[in-house]
Amino acid sequence: MKLYTVLEPPDGKTDRVAFIREGISWAALVFTVFWALWHRMWVVAAVLFAAWIGIMLAVSSGLITPVLAPFVELAFSLIFALEARRLQVMSLERAGFRRAGLIQASSLEAAELAYFGSRAPSAPPVAPKPEPTPYRGAPQDTLGLFGNV
Repeated sequence: MKLYTVLEPPDGKTDRVAFIREGISWAALVFTVFWALWHRMWVVAAVLFAAWIGIMLAVSSGLITPVLAPFVELAFSLIFALEARRLQVMSLERAGFRRAGLIQASSLEAAELAYFGSRAPSAPPVAPKPEPTPYRGAPQDTLGLFGNV
């Protein structure tokens, strides 16, 4: 089972509700800066890019050996991957989203169904059907000329 943080948009539109899965983001481990840009986390992407430039400058100035640089980059990416989801939630909260809760579900679709199913408005009470009136035959025409008019 996976845990999802539910964030509601400030305008209240249900099509913009965000479901952020808790835990490590493997895509953020591999694509650090691009992952942040994809999720519109501009400040985080800028900090990641600056850190990457800092590591490259440390290698070129001799503070870090070229053999050690990939391990430093991997460690930095691993730390980011562990914190990426939390940073994504913080970024959405800064944009005005508010936390609506946590949902434990097997997949994103199941989490969406659980969330929107619990928020569905209850159906209005159905009025009971009126009892049918008993059948009354039409009055008999007294003259028999016009039938049952």
